[in-house]
Amino acid sequence: MLFLIAGLWTLPTAGFVVSSLRRWPSQQSGWWTDLLNTETWTLDAYRAALSVSVNNSFAESMFNSLAIALPATLIPLFFGSLAAYAIGWIPFRGKKAVFFGMIALIALPVQAALIPLLQAFSGGAHLSLPALGKTVTLFPDLGLAGGLPAVWLPLVGFALPFSIFLLTVTIVQLPTSLFEAARSDGASHMQVFWHIAFPLMTPTLAGLGVLLFLWSWNDYLIGLTMIGGGNPEAMPATIRLVAYSVPTGGAAIQAAACLHSAVSIGVFLALQRYFAKSLVLSVE
Repeated sequence: MLFLIAGLWTLPTAGFVVSSLRRWPSQQSGWWTDLLNTETWTLDAYRAALSVSVNNSFAESMFNSLAIALPATLIPLFFGSLAAYAIGWIPFRGKKAVFFGMIALIALPVQAALIPLLQAFSGGAHLSLPALGKTVTLFPDLGLAGGLPAVWLPLVGFALPFSIFLLTVTIVQLPTSLFEAARSDGASHMQVFWHIAFPLMTPTLAGLGVLLFLWSWNDYLIGLTMIGGGNPEAMPATIRLVAYSVPTGGAAIQAAACLHSAVSIGVFLALQRYFAKSLVLSVE
């Protein structure tokens, strides 16, 4: 039964891949008509998708997406694990307030902050004080709008609260005796983190990394807001895919979508055992 459900679930994906391999005239019929007729298959759509267009090729847009997805994945994992260790095992005043404040930030909608962030990235953030007759600069104009940092910085900011929450829940479940023994032997908090906490959090880090990568790799809204069509050279693959138009017709769009999806599928398959283990640990 499970194989039947899995087969039905992947059927549209199979049709999508087959359609990307068909020549344009044959696409007027159902994809299943050429399923076994490999003579009608061609890689012309993939060549057209990867060829240089007016502004840049889809391959360059995929490199832009990779340049966005990597920092948007690695930075929350690193700083989130450090913050989780501090909240879980380092006593300090206001720990609960910090933790619940992070949880509250998870409820902040991305859409509500995009326009203020775009204004800050394009002209800085300034506070006018008429009573004092001056203006205070809260955030300087760094010229980030239209560049790749303007995309991955918001992704990092919105991913950190959830990352800290999930990793904190994981790290507080680790055996207390390990940390107490290491501290009694004279190990510093940084040594305990790197040699004990970090290795034990590997399954959760891998599972969280998959989620963060897929979220940033498939992001469209933040990339469209921060870059849009103003800087075609920095355009990520999701925006390029929507605006794609080549002479070979719909097959090239399907081929580009297959290339973009292949990266997500490859990352998930490479880390699926860690992802499944992280889900089990979070449930326990």
